[in-house]
Amino acid sequence: MRSNWNVILILLITILLIAALIGFKAQPQSAQGSQTKQTPTRGETIEEADVSQFPIVDYVTEKGLAGKERAKWEAKGKKYNSRHVPPLNEFSNQVFSFIDWERGLPALPLDRSAAVIIGEITGAEAHLSSDETKIYSQFVVWVDAVLKNDELVALSPQSKITVERPGGRARFPSGKIVVAAVSNQDLPRIGRRYVLFLTHDFIMGGRYNDTFFILTGYELRNGKVSPLDKVSSGHPISVYKGIDEEAFLKDLTSALTNASLTPQSKQGRVHQ
Repeated sequence: MRSNWNVILILLITILLIAALIGFKAQPQSAQGSQTKQTPTRGETIEEADVSQFPIVDYVTEKGLAGKERAKWEAKGKKYNSRHVPPLNEFSNQVFSFIDWERGLPALPLDRSAAVIIGEITGAEAHLSSDETKIYSQFVVWVDAVLKNDELVALSPQSKITVERPGGRARFPSGKIVVAAVSNQDLPRIGRRYVLFLTHDFIMGGRYNDTFFILTGYELRNGKVSPLDKVSSGHPISVYKGIDEEAFLKDLTSALTNASLTPQSKQGRVHQ
């Protein structure tokens, strides 16, 4: 009789262990530490962003801000705060945010852009959100040409503006570097020239009229065009990959004209 009870007990323990394992696997992964990649459909490929080139912030330096500098940092980074993930620390891994930001986005998203400019990236900084759960980057752009001007904040050629985008890197005291990125998005590089489509609409919700965010963009280099973002090969943006710069700018100018916009490229440099 005792032997039968032992068999039943073993069976019960086995069933409980199996149920626990199934329940664990069914739990969704946290965005923090998740290394899941988007799976392209058949016939599509998605190029990887080179995160080793992302701007980097020193965790200790950022944490050590005080007074007016700290207040400014907290106000600027508050919009990136997240209640769904813990603060970044020495044990964090890569942080991916999976957002369908590119769904329905045309190759030349003029209607969704507050401004469209051509400019060179002259500076880049990464920052922590004020609750230290996210990393975002700010870029200084030398504006060569304003193709569509913002109705709220007028832009001028031959001037500098600052633009933002989620993503970046943080270095912790141990030397460990944590990377944050948004699915299929890349970050511009210092010294590179881009056509940037700018918006006041925040990718995580809300609108900030005092901030320009990069909606998408195209790099102009050696007479060729390369999309900033790493979308699938079937996305409209990919049509311009490797096309001649002259042909791309011609399409863009035509689209601006058809949209009843007035390019201000004559005030700045369109072609090098």
